Amino acid sequence: MNPRTENLTPRRDAAGVSLAQALVYELRVRDAMTCRLRTASPRDSLRSIQLLMKEHRISGVPITRDSALLGLVSIEDIVHALDQGHINDPAEARMTRHPVVMRDHYSLVRAVAEFDRFDFGRFPVLDVGDRLVGIITRGDITGALMHHLERRAEEAVRKEAERTAAAVPDEPHRRFILNAEVRAGDFDSAGKLSQRLRQILRARGVEPSIRRRATIIAYEAETNMIIHSLGGRLTATVGADRVTIEAVDQGPGIEDLDLAMREGWSTAGPLARKLGFGAGMGLPNIRRSTDQLDIKSDLANGTRLHAEVLLQPARAP
Repeated sequence: MNPRTENLTPRRDAAGVSLAQALVYELRVRDAMTCRLRTASPRDSLRSIQLLMKEHRISGVPITRDSALLGLVSIEDIVHALDQGHINDPAEARMTRHPVVMRDHYSLVRAVAEFDRFDFGRFPVLDVGDRLVGIITRGDITGALMHHLERRAEEAVRKEAERTAAAVPDEPHRRFILNAEVRAGDFDSAGKLSQRLRQILRARGVEPSIRRRATIIAYEAETNMIIHSLGGRLTATVGADRVTIEAVDQGPGIEDLDLAMREGWSTAGPLARKLGFGAGMGLPNIRRSTDQLDIKSDLANGTRLHAEVLLQPARAP
């Protein structure tokens, strides 16, 4: 019986626009802003606002009266008040009046442009009735894009699984081969192959603990290539008795493989860590999840990883 092969390499449309680029036009400020507001009144002292910032770890507090925005006190205002001995003054005496605001119906692409134009850390958000309804930061925009990208990826995988899952129960021993070309720095596409692998194993009736181990290996191997390599290829093969996962990258290889196997070790840069990747658990997570693991790496030729997870019998403790 011929194996079923699926290529999960991410694609772009004819204009070369990524999903992330499309989302900044589609999503609105209301989709990204923080609605849990910490506000102060005009008569609150700057000292009390300083304590409010410290308690909630925020860098700006809107000054309001009956949901109307009167001004803004930033961490810079607090620093100046401390330097000049005005920390016990009321907020209305030192706040920034008529702050630049955004509207909740603005697109995220306009919000990004406003951040670039003014170089502020945050903007108050008003609705059509000029009521304060939120605060938006650069981090809120990044978080909203990541959240919606994950939702779109999960929805795409679910729809594809619905189209193909009907054939799986009738052919429980059919061999599946999943392929993905992995690009360096392409965090938007991370996890698509592992999600599809989970769908196939679930349709096969594989027990959850084994499904979990196989998808961890696929996800960690792909993430390692995205962060640390120049790109490569990830292949997952579902056979009758095992799942085989192979990751081959274009280098640079791992300088010290023993060190890379230690818990917490990582060479990930600040961007990878900011996006939640590269915490130093990749290879240790893979090792814990495999029934058989083989890794070969050298600086010139890159890294080749081969991992197997047995479907039957269950793995011994």
